Amino acid sequence: MSLSPARHVVTALALLVVACATPQPLPIGRVIEQGQTGQPPESSIWAMRNAKTTYALRGSDFARLKRVGVSDEVLDYIQQSFIDDVDLLTRYWVLGESVGGCVRCLPTEVDLRNPASPSQIPTSTAYYFDRPQGMPSWYRPYSVRRGTITIEQVLRMAKSGASEGEMIRAIRNANLDHVVGVAGLGTIRTRPLPGLTGSELAYLGQQGVPDAVLDELQTAFLSQFVETERLRYQNLGKSPGGSFN
Repeated sequence: MSLSPARHVVTALALLVVACATPQPLPIGRVIEQGQTGQPPESSIWAMRNAKTTYALRGSDFARLKRVGVSDEVLDYIQQSFIDDVDLLTRYWVLGESVGGCVRCLPTEVDLRNPASPSQIPTSTAYYFDRPQGMPSWYRPYSVRRGTITIEQVLRMAKSGASEGEMIRAIRNANLDHVVGVAGLGTIRTRPLPGLTGSELAYLGQQGVPDAVLDELQTAFLSQFVETERLRYQNLGKSPGGSFN
């Protein structure tokens, strides 16, 4: 059965209203511009929150943003909001739920190798058995490792002249110490604290830690965070009286 012209108009208007009511993703260039012009951090944070935009940044991206004037408060908000989303997506993964084809419900991956002309990469809504929906392209699932390594040890390696490859191998072969579960693992939280903040990654870049090592730190942190949250939600769901509500 075909729709009448009048119904076509009503349908088109309804779709237009929905489209207008949906916040558009905030271009990362706006955040950079606000940092460069000295606007208060609250302006950028409000803009990201109002547009419901979350960015999935590599470790080196935080150093790049810092170099062009983005404040520590904004860097920390970007990392915190990203981790908030990943926490929720991990919970959905454990429960067998998803955001369907809602790209706007997932963190936005960006390319900041040239901050003067940044680009935002469409987020994949594909399903994979080994990761939550919406993980960035650089995500690597967790693998069992021996021993631990601290952020301070990574910084000391950089200052002592260790090679980029040596530092990356050290990170890949150990768990990052005290960067996941820093607020406790026993309760459901809406804002798990990231033990590796955006401003800390930017600081490491200022101290001479190479971009590739910063990227590896963020990748290791994210995979370790997802695995910890996966086990936590799984165990809470199975425990006597456990509830996700």
